[in-house]
Amino acid sequence: MPGGGMDWGESAEAAAHRELGEETGLTATLGSVIGVFSRWFTKEESVAGEAGHMVGIVFDAVDLQGELRTTFEAGTTDGVRWFDLGEIASLPHVELVDFVLDLLD
Repeated sequence: MPGGGMDWGESAEAAAHRELGEETGLTATLGSVIGVFSRWFTKEESVAGEAGHMVGIVFDAVDLQGELRTTFEAGTTDGVRWFDLGEIASLPHVELVDFVLDLLD
């Protein structure tokens, strides 16, 4: 599940399209918002070492097009591949992924 931060002045939809393209090489048609993840992180929990609030807007995306990119420039993406939902528990992932999985139940 691709994701990332919004640029200053960018809409949530534009950020979702940009992050999907940057992290996967794919494009999609965005549907409705299916969930909003909200969590406060202490400085000890934060990767940046600073307390902060993370809000994730989860869109339904359909009609994926393009070719999945498996090589990346320097950035936050470790790798991309297709996998079965049952595999997720055994993969390293962030709390937001568990939130999205709960939405799918």
